[in-house]
Amino acid sequence: MEDINICYKGTFYNITKEPYESTEEAYKRLWFIIKNYNNYPNYKELVSMSIINNNKNKGMDYII
Repeated sequence: MEDINICYKGTFYNITKEPYESTEEAYKRLWFIIKNYNNYPNYKELVSMSIINNNKNKGMDYII
């Protein structure tokens, strides 16, 4: 597995890249997590939403 790291405002964030996603998609997912961290009280929900967001950008539709 490959870890993706971003330093934002003096704090380092990292996630492990999923086997099915490109490096670009993993960076987009991590940015989504960083930018929306305070909007989701449950971290697991935030990670799920980051994956859903990437998939929506690929044209997938979700009914939530």
